[in-house]
This record gives sequence, structure tokens and C-alpha cells, in this order.
Amino acid sequence: MWTLFKVINILWLFISTYWWITAGINQGFIIIMVNAIMILCLSMLPIKIKLNRQVGIIEGIIILTSLWYTWIDGPIMGFTVILLYMPVQYLIQLPLDYQKDLLKFCTKWYSILISISLLMYWASFFISIPSIGLFVHNPYPPFLNHVFFIETTFDYGIFTRFNAFFLEPGHQAILSTFMIIANRFRFKECPWLWPLTLAVIYSFSLAGYILLFIGFCLLKVNTIWRFLAVAGLSGIVVTAAINFTGGNNALNDLIISRLEKDDSQGIKGNNRFFNDTDFVYSKAVKKGDLLAGVKNRTNMDLIGGAGFKIYIINYGLIGVLLTFLLYLSLIPPSPNYRYTITFILLLSLCFLQRSYPTWYSWLFPYVMGIYIAKGNKNPSQDNLIS
Repeated sequence: MWTLFKVINILWLFISTYWWITAGINQGFIIIMVNAIMILCLSMLPIKIKLNRQVGIIEGIIILTSLWYTWIDGPIMGFTVILLYMPVQYLIQLPLDYQKDLLKFCTKWYSILISISLLMYWASFFISIPSIGLFVHNPYPPFLNHVFFIETTFDYGIFTRFNAFFLEPGHQAILSTFMIIANRFRFKECPWLWPLTLAVIYSFSLAGYILLFIGFCLLKVNTIWRFLAVAGLSGIVVTAAINFTGGNNALNDLIISRLEKDDSQGIKGNNRFFNDTDFVYSKAVKKGDLLAGVKNRTNMDLIGGAGFKIYIINYGLIGVLLTFLLYLSLIPPSPNYRYTITFILLLSLCFLQRSYPTWYSWLFPYVMGIYIAKGNKNPSQDNLIS
């Protein structure tokens, strides 16, 4: 049953991150089955269920969040939120050895599948690799379906970004980044992190790059020499990207140039919202309508993009607060403060541009990471965390 529990966890990681195989299936039905299987597995494992103050607080916040979503979007959405957040309760019940084994299993098999996908991706630049036809999922352009790799037919202008078997490069980059951080950048102990790092690099996801870089600096850079090494290497990469072939290269076009200052957006890469979204959000700010979200839902079909403005328009600052409290409530007693604060900071930065806090690709790495870091018996042997 433990193997089944591990398998259902990695499947839910993929499904909740928009795996192409299940993208067209009703996720409500899937999450019911996921919870049912996880509960069945736990009931048959020799694990003592803890019912303590923290568990009660977590369940209370989940219920409050569900009631808030019910008031905003109706009872079906409220019930769905409970189902989406409940797996974290199962994860924190696991003993430390089980948590380590689960993270190792998911990291290993995700890395193996990503490696296959990367090989097909690189091969696609030189040869025509076999496909099973087109995969179509609105509103995305059609994909050439190679099963382990879906190749977008959308032209980014200079380079095809790597999305693996997910619908967007950003989806893949966020999951890969958070899994690397959950493993605390332990490349020597876990070589499976190298394919995930390559996956982030070839995603050309600005968010993935920034989160991985900040996470590495906060957890790994703890001496002046490492800081100088990271700063020097970063400077070399940026300079090379700007000057190589006159700046006409993928890294400059898709990453570096998006960090340039923009009078209207702050930076050019701040393109997560449609103009109508910015208008509605600005109007709500002036009217003071952000606490409970925008009540007037007329023309909401014009609202588009991804990020905190969409979330606040829909669920208000109260929704943001409840989400933040839930993530805080998951922190174990006597945590590894440096690591935990770093992960919360990275999740908060991710929320600004891609507000999907119910995704398992957020919840699983976060919970596994902070609980395993807490259980690290000899921090002096792990120079990534102090």
C-alpha cells in the first residue's frame, strides 16, 4: 500500500500541474479518487495518526477557506477546495523516514520522465521524431504529441521553450524548481536534480529562473567567496547573453531583455495581466473593493492572465490572508527557520505572477521540504541549511 500511496502522489503532482494526459478530464472527479486512495493507503499502513492542536488549526483554516470559496463561487467550489487541501494533512502524518522515501521516489521518477522528455526535445531540433498526432486543448495552440513530450506549434520568435509533458513551460519550471528546493539543492546526494535543473533552464521561464536563483542564494550562499563566485558567474552569463550574436539569442530575448525597465509595467517581463485586468484592478483599488473581491461580475470574461490581481479580483484580500494562514499553519513545531522562511518567501514571489496555491506542485514540495528539513538530525553535515 505504501507503493500505491507514492504512485498516487506523483500522479497527482502531474495532474494538478496540467499533465496533457488528464488535461481534458474533470479534475473534481480525480481529486475525489486521489483523496479516497490516499486515505485507504494510510488506513492500511502502520502509521499512528496524530490528532493534535496543529492538526485542528489546519483543518479549521481549510474549513474557513472552503466557506469563503463557497460564498464567492458556490458550494461545489467550496467542497473542491477542501479536497485540494486535504492531502497536506496526510503528508504531515507520515513519519520522517516515510516522508524522505516519498520525496525521493517522486523526485527520482519525475526526473526519469523529464530526462526522456528532454532527449526528445533536443532531438526535435535535428530530426523529425515520431508523434501520435496533434493534441488540442483550448486556449493553447495545438501540440505535436510525442507522449513523453508535447511540442508546441507556437512560435516564440527565437526558440522553442521546453514544457515537457505539461501544457506550459512555466508549469514545468515551477514544479521542477520547487522539487529542487524541496531537496535543498543536494546535487551530490541526489543526482536526479540535474535533469530538473536542465528542464528549468530550457523552459526559459523568467519565474523559474528567478525563484531558482533566489532559492540557491538564500540556502547555498553562506560565505563571501560563494557570493563572489555566484555574482561573477551571473555577470558572465548576462554579459554573454547580451553580446553573443548581437543579443539575438534565446537567453537574451526570453529572459534578460524581459528584466529591462518599463515605464508602465515596471519591467518588460511583467506581462501576467490583460489590460482589462489592470483596469478592473485599478478601479477596485480606488473604490476600496479589494477586501472581499470585486462584487460586480459583469464582463468578467474580459479579465485574463495569471497572478495576484486575478486572485484578489476573485477572492479578495481575505482569500489571500486565508491562503497565507494555511501555509503558515503547516509549519511544524521547532522548524528549520532559515529553510522554512526561504520557502515561504519563494511561494509568495510565485504567487505574485502565478497564483495557484491549491496546486499540489506547490503544496507537496513545500510540506515535504519543511518537514524533512526539520527532521535533519545533524545540520552541520548539510551546509545548505543552518
